[in-house]
Formats: sequence, C-alpha cells, structure tokens
Amino acid sequence: MAKISKKPPYPQQEAAEKGNPLRFLMESLEDASERCGMEPINHTPYVDMYSTSKEVVVEVEMPGVRHEDIEVTILENTLNIKAMKYECFEEENVNYVCLERSFGRIFRAIDIPLPVNTGEIKATYRKGILRIAIPRVEEKRGKPKRVPIESL
Repeated sequence: MAKISKKPPYPQQEAAEKGNPLRFLMESLEDASERCGMEPINHTPYVDMYSTSKEVVVEVEMPGVRHEDIEVTILENTLNIKAMKYECFEEENVNYVCLERSFGRIFRAIDIPLPVNTGEIKATYRKGILRIAIPRVEEKRGKPKRVPIESL
C-alpha cells in the first residue's frame, strides 16, 4: 500500500493565504531543496579564528568525523567547510535512553576579514579539531596616506 502524504500539495499557497510571509518563504525554500535533492544541514560546528603577524588560523570542532569525509574550499575570502558525520552504532535493535550527539551533514562558511594568500593554505586534522592556516599578505591597496589640502 502506498503512503499518502498528510502535507497539503501546495503548502506555499496555504501559507500565503494565511498572510504569513515568513512561513511562506521558509516552506518555499524547504520545497525547493526537496525537489533539487539537497540534504538538510544537521550541524554547524563551532569555530575559533585568530590571526598572528604571519597567518590567519581557523580551528573547527569536528569530533567523530573522519578526515577523508571533510572538504575545505575557499573562494575569494570565504572559507567553506563541508563534512559528513556518520552514525557509529552497530546494533540495530537498540532502545536509546539518551541520544544527544548529532549525525549527518556539517557545513560552515567563514568570512576571512584580512587579506590572505589563498594559494598556500594548510589544513590539518587532529583529535577532532580541523586547523586551517592561511598566510597573511599585505593589503594590496596600500596604507592610507594623508593628502594635504591647499587653500585657494
């Protein structure tokens, strides 16, 4: 027997009719992601970012993630971190008393506020912490220079 969805066929129309534009927008995005086959993001990892005189360092908490399941990309000054955290349960018939860990897709986009050399990024993964070091470069536009004003 086929399962019948209890969700109305056009939830956006129903939300728009009720006069709730935020609900309309959220349901439209959910519907679009389902049609495109996108999986929802389950977890946004915690990030520490600091800079030294030579580099910008981003440290991302990713416990339980295998290093081969992590993807780091950079475009302009935005660092994108994607990963997949799989469940580690071997037993199938288990009654959970408490389950607080999250599993699934992990994503975080981080804007780098300083000029950096994107060609020399180094990433390491150790003990659940992804460390990304990006060398700093001098500001390409130069330093501010005071312009004297003449009176006529």
